Amino acid sequence: MKKSIIPDLSIGQNILISTLAIVASVLTLMGLIFYTFFSLSTDALMESQTREINKQIVLNYESYIDSLIETANYIQSISMNLDLTDSRDHLQDIYTINRDSKKDVASIYLFDRKGHRLLGGSASRVQHDLVNREIWFINALRDEQFYHFSPPQILTPLGDSEEVIAVSKLVDYLDGGIQKKGVLLLELNFRSIRDLGKQTNLGIGGHILILNDDDSLVYSSTKGELLALESLSMARNRILGGFKAELNGLAMYGNINTLSQTRWRIVTVSNIDDISRTQRQIFLILMSILFLSLGITTFVAFLISRRISRPLQELEKCMLRIEQGDFNTRVEVSGQKEIVLVAKSFNDMIHEINTLMDRVVSEQREKRKTELVALQNQINPHFLYNTLDSIVWLAENEKSEDVITTVVALARFFRISISKGKNFISVRNEIAHIRNYLTIQKIRYIGKFEYEFEIDKDIYDYKVMKLILQPLVENAIYHGVGEETGLITIRGRKEDQFLIFEVENTGYGIPEERIQQIYRILRGEEEGQSVGLRNVYQRLKLYYGDDAELIISSELDEMTNIRLVIPTGPQEDAHE
Repeated sequence: MKKSIIPDLSIGQNILISTLAIVASVLTLMGLIFYTFFSLSTDALMESQTREINKQIVLNYESYIDSLIETANYIQSISMNLDLTDSRDHLQDIYTINRDSKKDVASIYLFDRKGHRLLGGSASRVQHDLVNREIWFINALRDEQFYHFSPPQILTPLGDSEEVIAVSKLVDYLDGGIQKKGVLLLELNFRSIRDLGKQTNLGIGGHILILNDDDSLVYSSTKGELLALESLSMARNRILGGFKAELNGLAMYGNINTLSQTRWRIVTVSNIDDISRTQRQIFLILMSILFLSLGITTFVAFLISRRISRPLQELEKCMLRIEQGDFNTRVEVSGQKEIVLVAKSFNDMIHEINTLMDRVVSEQREKRKTELVALQNQINPHFLYNTLDSIVWLAENEKSEDVITTVVALARFFRISISKGKNFISVRNEIAHIRNYLTIQKIRYIGKFEYEFEIDKDIYDYKVMKLILQPLVENAIYHGVGEETGLITIRGRKEDQFLIFEVENTGYGIPEERIQQIYRILRGEEEGQSVGLRNVYQRLKLYYGDDAELIISSELDEMTNIRLVIPTGPQEDAHE
């Protein structure tokens, strides 16, 4: 009987082989999962890169458009500052200079509402009596808030079939001292749009499309008409976003975005064949590496797992407790020297983290104090100078009683402002500070305003940040009251766990659009004035956090109300 060439296996060997088979299966599965994840990540990266390319192209076009809008805004401003009756020749020179200095501008015109040319000129338009029938003219009259970009059209007077884009907007101009409405027209050479499209490399077959607001094709960078029609059809089925497609046998990825100011959409179609090929190559490499290292990794892991698994499990449990916020835990393990050293290093690391956390808390507390002082020092840097100037004026006019009243109020004003270096004072002192401030301002602005206080006496002993109300009162005096004598009312009360302060003034009021702009300035989303309000808002958020609010409400020609919502919180001096 022939002897088998396969040796008999012991039970232990069978277990080992079974274990290795399981590990091999797991590693294979992990490799497949990894590749799937890698493919998804690559696709996400590809989409992100094509979106960034699209954004960059959009930015290039928007930068070009913004420069033209800047020219149009400049001309519009000049038309409002110079009278057409008195300065027609000067205005005509300005129009001509701006047209000639911009290589992309073919012509600049100003028409009245009936379509009669007032200013500007070039060889591009020869029938001005038909201007009021042009779509750009009709759009400008219909919607005066925006610039209107018309599709390119061929104007033979400019040369060999030169294409231009008509940019129009309803603007104001002066004529005989009277402000009138007219249509400003800029004709832009379309070759700049084409030149920008040619500068971008989107790979073989990649191209750019520009669509107007009715999905008509304005521009295509590809010479292949069929390719452009296929991508145009796909773009028309979407408003924004990306899409994959196979165009002319090539893997493509398209992105759609909008061009601000124009109501046009720009479509970038990028070649992604190289990325797909790279994915396949990486898959082959990964599978080769996986199978090569599978046996070695499994065998080595099996040998050492018994010796290190137990202490590692203890270390893992300790790490989980750390993740849950228990920084007082420590790990104690025995066994392999390396594992013991890791445990010791881990314990040292936890100790260092605790030390650093304590240090950060201390540093942040000091930083907050410093920032509060810095913000408070920004308030009214010119107030002392203006008040002293008023005192001199009162003295020169022999108003000695007003001088005495002003000097006493000024002294009390700055005594409370200093507050022995404290950053938080009682509501009583804050109200007294406002009274002194209003006393001084009422002498300076005789007859401009009256004021009254409606303060709940139960809140007098609560502490608030000093100089939290004075900028609001100052804002009401300088910007709130109208030409007639206004009334400024300062209110204070407690609602639940909050102190509510209101500064209300009669006067012009604030439009809702301006209120929303002020909110954006307060949050740092937009640059602007409103320094006093921004100072108060920043200090509120710095100390009290998101529980504090500054709320603005207004009725035009009636009143403006600014309300502060401040958590009562702890009242001890530790925060000073």
